[in-house]
Amino acid sequence: MGDVPIEVVVFLGILGLAVGSFVNVVIVRVPSEESLLHPPSKCPLCETPIKPRDNIPVLSWLLLRGKCRACGEPIPAGYPLVEAANCVLWVAAALRFGDSWAVIPFLLLFSTLLAQSVIDLELYRLLDRITFPVLGVSVVLIAVIGAIEGEPSRITMALLGAVGYFLFLFIPAMVYPKGMGLGDVKLALLMGLFLGWVHPVLCLYAVIVASVLGLVAGVILYFARGRKSSQFPFGPWLALGCVVALLASNTILDFYGLPTAPFLA
Repeated sequence: MGDVPIEVVVFLGILGLAVGSFVNVVIVRVPSEESLLHPPSKCPLCETPIKPRDNIPVLSWLLLRGKCRACGEPIPAGYPLVEAANCVLWVAAALRFGDSWAVIPFLLLFSTLLAQSVIDLELYRLLDRITFPVLGVSVVLIAVIGAIEGEPSRITMALLGAVGYFLFLFIPAMVYPKGMGLGDVKLALLMGLFLGWVHPVLCLYAVIVASVLGLVAGVILYFARGRKSSQFPFGPWLALGCVVALLASNTILDFYGLPTAPFLA
């Protein structure tokens, strides 16, 4: 794929920051089944509504020195970190897919994986209320973009990737339920859809990267906790493995001489 215009990268980076604020709303409200639209954001301690000037991604947190303007309650650093992470993910997607309509569903995927990863780290849960709606929207987007780009058959490869990745995690989850939750298996449907859209072989690379990163993190936590076994969320590493495999897909496919659609190359 050719060079992406810098204005596209900058635009998606700025938009990614703004959407990162919404990702924070999803992270906070979806687990408790609250509305994403009402009420407006407010301080959890004094319940003062957050004014627009104090709701600028990252910048407002820095200017306020991480505290509520009204009561001085500390604002967790996780909020600007999520906004910045979403910006980085959108810039990465822009650099990889930015001169194709394909960038749109990948932006959706990356933000979804970010939200689910943070929720999994905090609550040890991956939410069906996020996974399945995004999966449905993604199938439609992939089918439409495939038709626009003149390769409607790519949806078949995407569905193959979804089913393949799902089964790849479902079987071990059934054999050893304590090792992996069904939330991870369901999320594999969404990740496999996108991995398969580029090329189904990427599912293998995604799970290898996820397993290696998860193993390293697990060992570090095991010793950091005094060699005490405890729950360990695998969802964030699955998400990271998916993102890495997608961003490195050109290198992986070129190494094996495997083709992909021109609009995904």
